[in-house]
Amino acid sequence: MTVKKMLLILSVCLVGAGLAAGFARHAQSTPQYALGQLARALAARDYEKVGQYVDIKGLVTKAYDESTYILSRDVEKLNQEYPQDWFFYHDTAFMKDYIAKRRDKDLAFIQRALELDLDAEARPQTAADGQPQWVADEAKKFQQDYTAELISVQEQEGKAVASVKITGADTDYGRLVPEFILKLEMEKENGQWRVMRVANVEEVFGPIVKGIEDYWDLQGWPVREEMRKKK
Repeated sequence: MTVKKMLLILSVCLVGAGLAAGFARHAQSTPQYALGQLARALAARDYEKVGQYVDIKGLVTKAYDESTYILSRDVEKLNQEYPQDWFFYHDTAFMKDYIAKRRDKDLAFIQRALELDLDAEARPQTAADGQPQWVADEAKKFQQDYTAELISVQEQEGKAVASVKITGADTDYGRLVPEFILKLEMEKENGQWRVMRVANVEEVFGPIVKGIEDYWDLQGWPVREEMRKKK
């Protein structure tokens, strides 16, 4: 299980926690109304309706590309911060090549994990669904331990940015990423607002990576002492 897939677990479940927060009633033409409808679709695990209020494929692809760009760019810094993680024992050139070769498979993996998490009717179909189902199951555990509050919505020229405060409970999972602000960029299409991308991937990348590393510790993932000795 790569760091990118662990990043998926936290990102998906925390985005889900943020969007599943309760919103006050608003006129149908507002971003707040769309977020409220999306919240209800997520709570009902109505994947088709979720797709009406969020560009799932576009959001995932953009978040993946932005986060893996940061991962490649900052891999040496990450190696200094987390010397126990063998995945960071590479340089930028290697990471770019590695990610380019995996990109299509990773995006398909993420899409399947989302379907298994957010579609009440979805079931594993083949052995290949094993890991996506595991991710979906872990996402549900996180969703139980995180709450969210809509802080603000700023509109400008057909676009909007919703700022959502994510707060973890005082539990093992909730303490992994105790608190941060998630910013969701929205656009109006045919009179309806939709979430198009995470607007602050750069800001949340560090806290989520730390949460990933702490998650591995929580699961008892062994520290690679031999890698420490090479430093």
